[in-house]
Amino acid sequence: MLSKSWTFSQENLKDSELSEYNDTNWKKINLPHTWNAEDAFDDTPGYRQGIGWYRKVFNVDKKSQDKKFYLYFEGANQVTEVFINGHQVGKHIGGYTAFAFDISNYIQLHKKNILAVKVDNSSDPMIPPLSADFTFYGGIYRDVWLIATDPIHFDLLDNASSGIYLETPQVGKDKATVKIKGAIKNDSALARNLKIRTIISNAKGLPVESISTSLVSRPNQVTFFEQDPTPLKNPELWSPDSPYLYTVTTQIYNGKKLLDEIKNPLGLRYFRFDPEKGFELNGFPLRLRGANKHQDYAGLGNAVDQKLLIEDMVLLKKMGSNFVRLAHYPQTQDVLDAADRLGLIIWEEIPVVNTINPALEFTENSLNMLVEMIRQHYNHPSIVMWGAMNEILLFPKTEEAYVEKVVELARTLNERVKKEDPSRIRVMAVHGSDVYNTSGLADIPQVLGWNLYQGWYGGTFEDFGKFLDDQHKRFPLRPILISEYGADGDERLHSYRPERFDYTMEWMRLYHESYFAQLEERPFVAGSAVWAGFDFGSEKRGESKPHYNQKGLWNANRTPKDIFYFYKAKLSSDPVLRIVSHDWTARVGNPPVNEKVEIYSNLKEVELFLNGDSLGKKLIDSSRKEFWDVPFKNGLNKLEARAMTAAGPIVDHLEIHFKYLPSSLSNATIPFEEIAIKVGSFAQFIDSSGLIWQADQEYKTGAWGYRGGEASKTPNNILTTEDDPLYQTAREGLSDYSFDVPDGDYEIDFRFSEPRLDQAKQRVFTILLNGSPLIKDIDLFKMGGKDTPVIMKVRGSAFRQQGLHFKFVASQGSTLLSGIHLRLIK
Repeated sequence: MLSKSWTFSQENLKDSELSEYNDTNWKKINLPHTWNAEDAFDDTPGYRQGIGWYRKVFNVDKKSQDKKFYLYFEGANQVTEVFINGHQVGKHIGGYTAFAFDISNYIQLHKKNILAVKVDNSSDPMIPPLSADFTFYGGIYRDVWLIATDPIHFDLLDNASSGIYLETPQVGKDKATVKIKGAIKNDSALARNLKIRTIISNAKGLPVESISTSLVSRPNQVTFFEQDPTPLKNPELWSPDSPYLYTVTTQIYNGKKLLDEIKNPLGLRYFRFDPEKGFELNGFPLRLRGANKHQDYAGLGNAVDQKLLIEDMVLLKKMGSNFVRLAHYPQTQDVLDAADRLGLIIWEEIPVVNTINPALEFTENSLNMLVEMIRQHYNHPSIVMWGAMNEILLFPKTEEAYVEKVVELARTLNERVKKEDPSRIRVMAVHGSDVYNTSGLADIPQVLGWNLYQGWYGGTFEDFGKFLDDQHKRFPLRPILISEYGADGDERLHSYRPERFDYTMEWMRLYHESYFAQLEERPFVAGSAVWAGFDFGSEKRGESKPHYNQKGLWNANRTPKDIFYFYKAKLSSDPVLRIVSHDWTARVGNPPVNEKVEIYSNLKEVELFLNGDSLGKKLIDSSRKEFWDVPFKNGLNKLEARAMTAAGPIVDHLEIHFKYLPSSLSNATIPFEEIAIKVGSFAQFIDSSGLIWQADQEYKTGAWGYRGGEASKTPNNILTTEDDPLYQTAREGLSDYSFDVPDGDYEIDFRFSEPRLDQAKQRVFTILLNGSPLIKDIDLFKMGGKDTPVIMKVRGSAFRQQGLHFKFVASQGSTLLSGIHLRLIK
């Protein structure tokens, strides 16, 4: 593996490919590497898409003089040119499949070799993806290998495949047959009489069958071979519950000399989709449950160590998943090896996303990606579905000619999948538009995947089930999957009144609980994949965490969100006990407090304790959740949930810090200290300093609140701050904001951000305190520009039991307020 001691420059410097080029001033890096790990998450719109150069010095053992040499790249995004000792040895188009080049004619055995690689992730109208909800990181973000072979070897240049293809023409409970196909490259000057020997070994490594084939290999040619189906009696079948793997070892012999050897996994399974009964594996019904998975990681972009990628698959399996959709591109062999071992059924697809280019070159690049994906990953038993498109009519290009071109491309890709691998299922993922039905696109794949978000991007939770019922009624012969569903969840945002698109963990949980129940009621749906397993980078997004799609069941650093435990309680046989407040450990409220606390569990009975006192036992039904009314006290509250398992007791502990805020702010029994309001929102927000900004309310005598105006919301990235949610909601056109606080001196902290206007003097207003001017002529755009925090801290006094009453008076446009924080000084 060539992973260590590279140099890198993101300048397109002349002669960088030459052996004599001086790269001593270049950055020292190791692979995997991307140049977008940081800039794709900063406040500057966009991220670097362009050229980067890599150089590496390596030596070849003199004993290898009779070998052939290949460079194997697991992935580089997205156009890659490779040079050895100043000579270009190859170019690859596409960012998500492997590629290999023969470098034998350029290797120097007696002195150092210079490997130079030019990578370009610039947007190209001829290379998919053209558009997508993920970041197109640049760089050599997967590993690179130097491979030495005998001059006679399995063909490494068949789209960077292993050169061996395993087929299972017959699989049943009593008998299975295995057919081996492959290609041998003879780079010698002589014809050879060769023997191809294949050994099938069981999971213990013991041979169970073998087959030998003789052939003549011509010089400087590729020779194809097939080995007739080999019967296996009483086979062990592969499934998520029992992912049994055989190993197929294929060898090339010249006489008694072993020239080359390839090992491939073999999983024996058979499957089918039924439009009424869903999915069947090995003759038994199996409801597919799991998640979509991108390949990036917090702080790393897509340059992720293979151990972390494998751990992602382990996490999904531990949740109880049996199904993973690899979105929206082919991923590494290590990920698929993990799926094979763990028993995860895979949907893998190429990155033809959102839109296409009707040009022939785009079609050719799409086909090349498809062939590379299938041939490179052909032998993984975990793969059941090949996908070719995702939400391809998402953008409103509904002109008839364009749609016809999309349908034409879909048919072309579908036919190529059928030719390459007729044994697997052809799928397509589409969004909730009837245009897929009216255009005929939905009829092209064998199984249709719906990406549905009712209750998030629009509509209600119940619209999800109604949509499925309507599709099943109209197209009763069409097998369907739910290939995506999800809602954003930000662990800093919580609400007693959650609402659509508020990013609170409470809405996220309500969404998933509703969808899961609706799916359980519809056996004709073959399965579903949550969008997504893990939060991932999407530079164009604003929202509460800019540059992230945060619909994951885990955060981008793989910390599980509370909703993860709902799925684990539903899907896993491992004992689950989770107090559903680990994301909400700091709260503010008015006494007396009696708040609902939920628990996710798959155990029979759970007892909840508060500060050592039992709040009672409750039975857990098939919903896998129950709730208790908890009388939180002011200060620290210790919760403990207890249950019994066959192995003994299981507990979950949680500490919640609750701060009482009296409904009457002048109540002397609970002295007033401070209050912070997230104006225009029902959600509570915990900012980067730990301050709790609580939900807004209309003014109540003796308490606090607004008068007038309308709540507004923007999903825009708020610049120069991590506290975007505070500034993304506001109340516009408000006339007053009042606090009936006790007499005293106060520090007053106003928070603003201009959400729409792009020039000064369009929104100008003044704030008065108890009738006297406090801050004059506030022009938010002039002070900070659009989507930029404006923080104004002043002092004011309450006296004669008048409280603090702020009047907002506009001289141009409308007033606006995003947050207000009062703190008693004395």
